[in-house]
Amino acid sequence: MKNLSYILNVVLIAFIGYMAYSFIYDGNVATGTEDRTAVVLTSAEKAEVLGEMRGLLETVQAVINAATSDDVASIPEIVKPYGMAAVEQESVQLAAKLPLELKTMGYDAHRAMDALGEMAANGASGEEILSTLGGAMGLCVSCHGTYRFVAEEDVK
Repeated sequence: MKNLSYILNVVLIAFIGYMAYSFIYDGNVATGTEDRTAVVLTSAEKAEVLGEMRGLLETVQAVINAATSDDVASIPEIVKPYGMAAVEQESVQLAAKLPLELKTMGYDAHRAMDALGEMAANGASGEEILSTLGGAMGLCVSCHGTYRFVAEEDVK
């Protein structure tokens, strides 16, 4: 009986390890016809992710406008909704479907929004803000060049 308990514990630990690995690293991906990795989501999750990306892009545009029109003081409020506070609202189920590299790039993009807000609040110039924003945009370019989102019903 003791050996059975030991074997069951080993199997359980292995299963939990596999699930943790899948949650953290793999995500829900599929191979596609283009060079980008297809991340498979429900239609609602896809809409949520794309909406968040559009929001980040709109925020980038607003930061550029503020930084180039001597309105740096407005930047902390502009970026606040898309800082790390936005990540806290995301579902665990959605996060589990995203590959680790994608999650990392997304978190870094949200951290960049927080950094821009802090810089602006601490008196950074518009030029300094734009320089930092330019570096953060590399995350966007890398992500869009590496991944695409597909709805589950579109995967064949």
